[in-house]
Amino acid sequence: MDPIFVARVIFSVIAVAISVGPMFADFNKTHATNPLWTPHARFHVVWQVLSQTGVSMISLVLLWMPSPDQMTHIWIAACLNYVWLASFYTTLASMRLFEGSLKDVNGIKPWRWNIFGKIYLVDTNLGGGTMLSVINSVGVYLLIA
Repeated sequence: MDPIFVARVIFSVIAVAISVGPMFADFNKTHATNPLWTPHARFHVVWQVLSQTGVSMISLVLLWMPSPDQMTHIWIAACLNYVWLASFYTTLASMRLFEGSLKDVNGIKPWRWNIFGKIYLVDTNLGGGTMLSVINSVGVYLLIA
């Protein structure tokens, strides 16, 4: 199978995941309609999700619209995926500055991983962001290999 085609599919899956995933995770009582959040915080979470959806749609157009410079478009789409992922990790690293947290009292439960009988709890955001970063990097590898 053509590695460039596979990379395009991978970047498309990532673009859809970073668009649709937050809609399900954030457009509900844990975030956008959470009565414990200030109205301005709810505004920002909806804005963030919708802006990322727009960026993801641009990525999909770049990936699949015919173009004489298709490789440039593919690289831009891969980089746009990394922008979302880099902003996640930058936010994670700077949470102390704004008293942030990966989890809410009424938020999504962590993933439970049973590895050789030992249970590990992994935050859904951290697990998802890490998986998407690795998968996006596989797509980049396919472009350069």
